[in-house]
Amino acid sequence: MNSKGFTLIELIVVIVILGILAATAVPKFINLKAEAQTATLQGVKATMQGAAAMVHSKSLVKGNQKLSFSTINIGDGKGTSNDGKLSIVYGYPFANETSWKRLMNIGDNFKYLTVNSTTGNTLIIYLNGSPAPTNFTDPCILYYKVAASQNSQPQYTLNECE
Repeated sequence: MNSKGFTLIELIVVIVILGILAATAVPKFINLKAEAQTATLQGVKATMQGAAAMVHSKSLVKGNQKLSFSTINIGDGKGTSNDGKLSIVYGYPFANETSWKRLMNIGDNFKYLTVNSTTGNTLIIYLNGSPAPTNFTDPCILYYKVAASQNSQPQYTLNECE
């Protein structure tokens, strides 16, 4: 017998196999949003670390890295009196929105929240459209904590998205 094509059983087996593959693959694609948001925040974290390293280098050249508060000139003409000066704490950027927006351009997809604003202690960055964080353990946030002393570095902490 010379028949061409597939039998009904062969087609059913292929459909069952495709169904099994789809059932195992779909959950992977459903959680891609959280992974993509976490990866985006990881990119912002790397950008912050690079910008802070450049600021610290300028501070080392100027010799003011041991001061609890000082300034360096980053040459952008956007300081408080258009002088290009940037506030630093032990040679690293101050933790406020204005300073970081001068150092990096991450677009309008993020919001900033300064905690302990009198000392510029901690800056939280989170995705635009997400609720404002209420705790340092909230998911999907990146926070920058200034250096606590002349012998320490700032802390960058990323809480993964869920």
